[in-house]
Amino acid sequence: MTEARRDELDAIDPGWCPVWDTGWQRCYRLVQNHVQAGGTLPEAAGDVVVQSKRYSPAA
Repeated sequence: MTEARRDELDAIDPGWCPVWDTGWQRCYRLVQNHVQAGGTLPEAAGDVVVQSKRYSPAA
């Protein structure tokens, strides 16, 4: 990738990183959208949020 292209992408999204695979980037964007819509992130290890529904392991 040319330096000019990298600069253009940095202007759009400074956190963009081409070494992250598309699966990671998709997950990141889903989490970002969830938080921007007022959702919260899991606080405990093992808790999962899927399409705005929170799932916790049995205690």
